[in-house]
Amino acid sequence: TEIILQKSVKTGKGTKRPHFAHRALTPNCTPETALHYSFKTLLAEKIQQHIISDKTLPISWSCQYCYEEHSGNLLKKINSVRVEHNMTVCQPDIALFNEDKVFAVVEVVVTHKPEESVKEYYDKENIILIQINLKSDQDLDELESKIAKPDIVATCYNPKCKACGHFQHKTTMTIVDGPCWKCHAKMKTVFVEAGNERSGSHVGPSEFKKLEIDIAIESGVILKNRYDRYSKRNYLSNICGKCNTFAEDYRYCFISMCLESSYRKQDFDVGYHCDNCAFLAYEKSVSTPY
Repeated sequence: TEIILQKSVKTGKGTKRPHFAHRALTPNCTPETALHYSFKTLLAEKIQQHIISDKTLPISWSCQYCYEEHSGNLLKKINSVRVEHNMTVCQPDIALFNEDKVFAVVEVVVTHKPEESVKEYYDKENIILIQINLKSDQDLDELESKIAKPDIVATCYNPKCKACGHFQHKTTMTIVDGPCWKCHAKMKTVFVEAGNERSGSHVGPSEFKKLEIDIAIESGVILKNRYDRYSKRNYLSNICGKCNTFAEDYRYCFISMCLESSYRKQDFDVGYHCDNCAFLAYEKSVSTPY
């Protein structure tokens, strides 16, 4: 049965929004079907208009891979759009093309989410899945905000791990301007957050890579090798410039105090790490018999 667009009209109760309706009633038509069809058709038209006029279409999302906020122009690499494009394996609501290749798809979800096999296909073919969940016909009034902030965008700006293919997380160095734990003179203390790749969520200079050491020293942190009588080893440590005391790596209460305090902090992106590889390595270690 053919579905047609009903333009907005003024009634005694106000202005009725544009919507889609069947020319003739059909038992297969449900409010969910009409909402799904209306939203995807209006959205495809909007995207097409932006492509023709060469306008940007802002998009932002909470990344499910690195847990950061990403934003950009949805149409940066898009030159055409198709509704219900047949991809043999699936037929997405909206397909966004870069030249003759599907670059991303938009799935409008009212009741049925994309099947796992379909999501696996998108991932295998490097096709970005953008999912928009709808609750009621009120969402038709929020079309712009729905595409500007989708419920799911299955991609990340971070590079993928060459070993396992998962998206990596940023490795962050934090330099804290605070007091020496012993003489209370001002000193810079540095830590690195590298997820499960290293021995803790935040690690001291003893586990730094060369680039991290160089950045810390260039930023005014004093790092020297010191002997720790508790662990009975030498390792690189944060040093107080006044009393020459070092902040031991095992002193995690000191690290926590620095990070959770109101002291001035500076964060630096110093590369990437793969939590998935770290997790796989941990699983292998605990499952290997002695």
